[in-house]
Amino acid sequence: MKLNQIVLEANVAAKLKDPKMVKMLSIAMRHDSTLPKDKVARLGPKPSDDEIVKLWSDLLDSSLSSTDYGNISTDGKFDEWLTRMYINGVADFEDINGEGGDALGAWKALSIRGKLSEKDQDFNRFKNLRQIQQIIQGRDYRDELRKIKDAEVIEKHKRDRKEITVVDDERFLVVVPLNYGSCYTFNNSAGFQASFCTGSSSGERWFKNYAPDGPVISVFDKENADDVNGKWQIHAPTNQINNGNQQIRSDEKFAELFPGLMKRIVAGIESKAAEIKTASEDIARGGYDIPAAVADLKKRFPLSYASGEEEKQEPEADPDTTPGTWAVTQIASGKTARIAGESKQDVLDKVLRRYPDSTEADYRLEKQPE
Repeated sequence: MKLNQIVLEANVAAKLKDPKMVKMLSIAMRHDSTLPKDKVARLGPKPSDDEIVKLWSDLLDSSLSSTDYGNISTDGKFDEWLTRMYINGVADFEDINGEGGDALGAWKALSIRGKLSEKDQDFNRFKNLRQIQQIIQGRDYRDELRKIKDAEVIEKHKRDRKEITVVDDERFLVVVPLNYGSCYTFNNSAGFQASFCTGSSSGERWFKNYAPDGPVISVFDKENADDVNGKWQIHAPTNQINNGNQQIRSDEKFAELFPGLMKRIVAGIESKAAEIKTASEDIARGGYDIPAAVADLKKRFPLSYASGEEEKQEPEADPDTTPGTWAVTQIASGKTARIAGESKQDVLDKVLRRYPDSTEADYRLEKQPE
């Protein structure tokens, strides 16, 4: 079958008329470790152009057919754009499948309802997925998107979520998610709408990809819920410590924003080690190795673990107000006596009671070393 024929059977293929573009797609796919390994393996060592295009088309259709905002694969609007992002190295399959579909679905949902500004309506101005994510994550569109998104989906995941809380106070909520429902709820239910692939519409696959290697950790800053830095996801085995839109991936930034929090997270995990290990037996063989997971957190994120609010220094006690012994010298005669008391004033009072005709000015008091 000629490429032109298979082109008609797949959305993205309709845009792949240039053999050079197909060759670039083939090269990109060979170097992308995030592609489903089983599907790539079926291609064999020397796949034809037709087979490459068909697999890529199927992968795109699958990614775009089940977004949070419905099926956006039918008109092929985004196929060529995504393919160019892919072959130019701007996005890998995880970016497209993990959060790209939801970002494009959100943009389209706003677009067809006339909710976008004139500038944001011009799709051709976007150079990558991050730019689209920035637009839809802005305060201008967030409330509208939440109205559009099926609230029942979030409620379903809330009901189904499994997680273990390791920190929960007035400022922070930190959990170890045990299923996709927890990750989805974390992304979407409150505050900033995060773009972690584990909580996207196709996040179940990504949760199952990451979680077996070690615990995923979701961090919610209640005081800054609507800020992009109000949500963080941590996965030590893959050295990831990312903020809500994943543009900041920095141990240093986490340490700066949340001094001392990593120590509390580690302590919380250690305090619930048995519970986490048992609950994760379906995720990792034998459940998570908590000592290894803790060691990994300390190793991967040393700045965050070493950070901490400076301990408040207790003011040094005034030696004149604490018990001790004072050398009391009568200034006129130069005679000195050692007198114990609860404080300097207590000693002075004792002296004045004994010599009522004298005054405080008649004496010099010096506290003696213990």
